[in-house]
Order: sequence, then structure tokens, then C-alpha cells
Amino acid sequence: MWIESIIMPREDDSEPYVPAPRRDRRGGVAAALEQSRKLRDAVQGFVSAHDLSDGVRWLSEPGLLPVITIHCTDFALAKLREAADFVVGSAAPIDTYPALVGAQAQVAPQALLTPALAHLQRRV
Repeated sequence: MWIESIIMPREDDSEPYVPAPRRDRRGGVAAALEQSRKLRDAVQGFVSAHDLSDGVRWLSEPGLLPVITIHCTDFALAKLREAADFVVGSAAPIDTYPALVGAQAQVAPQALLTPALAHLQRRV
């Protein structure tokens, strides 16, 4: 069974919280992209070092948030959770998605608007 998992860098909460100074967003975006790329590289390195490549089907590309989505097996998920560098959660087994997003009947826009129009016309 394949599982979609979410991976984030582990936070060091040993130091007290200090708000970041206000800065130009362009630098923040570049730093966020770099942090996301480093996280993806760390996850890829962990998967390669622990020979989990067969247990990983898909790994998302880096983005603005330091979050990686990965489709993996139960065994790979358990090994990733043992890593000290990042936190791993799971969304749902991939097999359950078709049931959640099953085919929906098409509804004509007129069917949705007709009751609302009748209600509005009574008010006028």
C-alpha cells in the first residue's frame, strides 16, 4: 500500500522564540526556496542512504514552504520517521483517494439559479 506523507524540517525548540526582524520579502522568498531545496535534498539523501528507493514512488519538487510531499510504502514511512533531521506525518493511503473524489453528477447552472431567482423576485 502506498501512503502520502508530509515531511517538514525538525525545529530546534531549545532556544526561546525571538520574532524575526522585518525584511524585504525578496530575500525571504530566496531563503525559503533554498530551505525547501535543502530539505528535498536531505530527504533524497536519506532515501538513497537507507536503500528506500523501491519504497518511494514520488517526491514533490521544492517550493516556497519547507514541506515535501512523498508517496511511499509503510516500511519507508517508518524509516523516514526515525530520521532526526525532519518530521514525517501521513495524510492517507493513496488507495482511498478514488473513494473520496468519486464521479459527481453534472448539474446545469439553471438548476442552481432558478430557486434563488424565484426567492429574490418575491423580495422586489
